[in-house]
Amino acid sequence: MSSRQAIPAVSSGKSPTENAMTYYILILFAVVTCQATPYAFAATEAAPHSQSEEYRIGVMVIAVAAAIKAPEKAESLETIARYGTLTAHYVMIRGWLAEELRGVESQWQATRETELKAQHELKVLFLRRAIRRIDLE
Repeated sequence: MSSRQAIPAVSSGKSPTENAMTYYILILFAVVTCQATPYAFAATEAAPHSQSEEYRIGVMVIAVAAAIKAPEKAESLETIARYGTLTAHYVMIRGWLAEELRGVESQWQATRETELKAQHELKVLFLRRAIRRIDLE
């Protein structure tokens, strides 16, 4: 018999969905950065002050994350549509929105508190509209 001890869970004060989204964004950023790594040094040496592809992707990720966090803002849907309809980024943003939707729908269905349920419903409707918008354009 082997003696196994349970590894204690690390609590960051965030909900499991927030932790999952944080990890998802970090993994997504790491994948994009790793794919662009061979070109990063050449771009930095050739034009140190110009915007590199990595920088533009970082700006895009931050803008989309901010739009997802604030579905009540009118410009949020436009931000997602602007980046999500670009052929190079459609799959990444569509997948991100789909995973976010799945998590929020799960929270929405599990929530009993009326105010929190309304917030989740607003976000679910927003994410569905955003996915439909980038799929149709």
